Amino acid sequence: MTFRAIVIAVILSIVSVIWIHQASLVQTPGLRFAPVYLCSVPPAPALIFLVLLMAVRSLMRKAKRKRDGWRPLTRRELLAVYAFLVIAVPPTTFGIIQLMLPWMTAPIYFSTPQQPTAELAEQLPDWFAPDDFEVIRTMYEGTDAGTVPWVAWVKPLTVWTIFVLLLFCTGLCLVSVFRRQWSEYERLRYPLLLIPLDITAEKETDTRQAVGDFFRDPFVWTAIGIVLVHHGLNVANAYNPAVVALGERLRMDGFFTEQPWLPFRRLSFFHRPQMVGFGYFVSLDVLFSVWFFHLMAPLMQSMAHIVGYRAAPGWPFIQQQGTGAFVMLMAVLIWTGRGHLGGMVRAAIGRGSEDHSGEPLPPRVAVFGALAGIIAILSWVVTMGMSIPVAAAYFGMLLVFGLVYSRIRAETGVATMWAYPFAQTRDTMHFVMGGERLAGGNLGNLLGVAGFSWIGRGYLMSMMGYQLENEKMAEDAKMSRRGMPWLIVGAFAVGMVLGYVVNLGSYYDVGANVLHGGTTGGGYNVQTATREWSQTYATVENPALPDVPRVKAIVGGALFTLLLVLTRFSMVRSPLHPLGYAMSLNYGYCLWGPFFAAWMVKALINRIGGASAYRRAMPFFLGLAFGELFIGGLSWAAMAIFGPEIFNGYMVQFG
Repeated sequence: MTFRAIVIAVILSIVSVIWIHQASLVQTPGLRFAPVYLCSVPPAPALIFLVLLMAVRSLMRKAKRKRDGWRPLTRRELLAVYAFLVIAVPPTTFGIIQLMLPWMTAPIYFSTPQQPTAELAEQLPDWFAPDDFEVIRTMYEGTDAGTVPWVAWVKPLTVWTIFVLLLFCTGLCLVSVFRRQWSEYERLRYPLLLIPLDITAEKETDTRQAVGDFFRDPFVWTAIGIVLVHHGLNVANAYNPAVVALGERLRMDGFFTEQPWLPFRRLSFFHRPQMVGFGYFVSLDVLFSVWFFHLMAPLMQSMAHIVGYRAAPGWPFIQQQGTGAFVMLMAVLIWTGRGHLGGMVRAAIGRGSEDHSGEPLPPRVAVFGALAGIIAILSWVVTMGMSIPVAAAYFGMLLVFGLVYSRIRAETGVATMWAYPFAQTRDTMHFVMGGERLAGGNLGNLLGVAGFSWIGRGYLMSMMGYQLENEKMAEDAKMSRRGMPWLIVGAFAVGMVLGYVVNLGSYYDVGANVLHGGTTGGGYNVQTATREWSQTYATVENPALPDVPRVKAIVGGALFTLLLVLTRFSMVRSPLHPLGYAMSLNYGYCLWGPFFAAWMVKALINRIGGASAYRRAMPFFLGLAFGELFIGGLSWAAMAIFGPEIFNGYMVQFG
């Protein structure tokens, strides 16, 4: 992690943030969900710049610039730049800052006599949002000069950044506590690291090569060619419908037009080469479980119609089952890692005998840092009026979801930031407690849940997946393990600052009301924030009782996950995997199609060719994932340069 590597990383972060900001926010009028779907895992700019830096290094080597005092970047420096970018790019996108800014200001700007949400905002701390209405109004409506009133934003952004960094660092400490258990004892594969490690691999020095020399393998170029043809035909079809193309998904609504099969109309088979590519490295039982359990939900609804069962609206409450599944998986991870966790605690208090010199964070820092972070977060929100039990349950769920998600990503390589109980932290509090208990007496609990609910809707906690992967990459590439946490935190801080600059700059130049596919009432991010505060005001006026059916679904999801875990302990060859069940509940609608395709192909390869054929096919599937990220990422650049008309309604969807 040399000085020049950090300088290059910061410069490329600026370029990447502007790039992704233009492509996902500014140049996508009318494309309502573009900001949600355009954030890939890993971020496309990180991978593209890694390839470009490797090309520059190759040219420098051929020119023998060493004699002129120029030393080509080493593999460790390349990976340090990549590790910086995967952390610095996401904050500017929909999942963090583009949600946070409307959440701060929407209750004030969109307050009406019928729903005076500004009355709720008055009870929030003075740092929650700028205190000048004109500052907020011009953010939504834009200004003639396009200048940002930074003086009014300094206080709220500073305090919010400190809080977000506190939550981010607490998550970093938690993944560091579990790192050795998952990376060394259980030897998880970390499929998302295969691409950066393999394309930077040097045969004479590297011992961790899964597929050999990446860019010299014809299977890689075959896969890239397939991805290029796929996207090329889709773009051509957007201009001329006579061109035959797969599109971005196959909708099932035309196949199921009558009862009792109408529940299957909501299914879509997504054509996402990246997910098929990474899915190849997922175990067959997880692949099978994802598509099997996802298809079970519409099948249950169809069977209920056949037998005449009148279920409550929303049954079988898939997302609530997912909440219970994640909570139970956290309990299982603690139980299975209890020996390691006990060793970390003993080492933290100076009584351990194991060698922890190779840990990214010393046990004392990791353990006590996590505890101190949790205590600081609870103390912070309690001063806002939240009670300790409510605050502990709410932020405990956020940390649990992030930690379990990072474990799932380390084991399966699921290439999305959304594979966790999306928006369920806020909903679970309402389902379990009901509006009466949240809004009764002191409104602190209700306002705290509403004010921080953007964190559960976005992917701030999903960043723990990148934290864990960067620590693993430092181990595999023999980088500075103790330096990696500093790089992670520094990159996130840089990403937050850059995100504030580009997003507020566009908001005050154009107006938040017309960005994100909006007109006069804001785009998707603004509408999401407005809806949250409207529901919060409605809860104050008409508090609801606890939602018993959904609470039962949460408990049922937890118990069924435990049953799957126990079944796998007693039946090693059980095809039903608890991770697949959890993934199907929280992001199954996008995963089931690609994972079904990967399951079919992988099963055939294993059956016909065995282990040797499986290894030989690995470059092809890595090429699918790489090609999707590289070609799809370059399409963002085209969109930013030429505008959205070039795609005529078609865009690459990653999320």
